[in-house]
Amino acid sequence: MIVDGLGKAGIALTGEATVVNGNPALLLRVDGEIDGVIAVRVEDARITGLYYVRNPRKLTRIAIENPLTLK
Repeated sequence: MIVDGLGKAGIALTGEATVVNGNPALLLRVDGEIDGVIAVRVEDARITGLYYVRNPRKLTRIAIENPLTLK
């Protein structure tokens, strides 16, 4: 629903898999600009936390892309 609404408004939303603080994350871009990061905390092969960060001051360190790889 939300993505459909963004498309109708002419807004391009994309997501890229990355790593933040050693955990998997999804980097979200709106019209090519970083909008936020959804970070996932994993403990004992279970997702124990989801964190959505949109604070521009905290996103300045996200400029360096790290590919998500299996350990």
